[in-house]
Amino acid sequence: MKKDIFVGVVTASFFGSFAWMATTLISVDKRTEITAVKVNANYEMIKPLWEDFIKRSAKYEIQNESK
Repeated sequence: MKKDIFVGVVTASFFGSFAWMATTLISVDKRTEITAVKVNANYEMIKPLWEDFIKRSAKYEIQNESK
């Protein structure tokens, strides 16, 4: 009888910990995907500004070299 209870507790603990790990991994995966989408949106927003900055810097350097 005690052996059956022990086996039941161990089995329930195993499946409980497995379910907890699965839900944790799913949660982490969702947060990672949300972060990736936000980073991509920030990149798309900053890219034109950075390209404009590089062009202006190049023009400024060319003007200073010619003086």
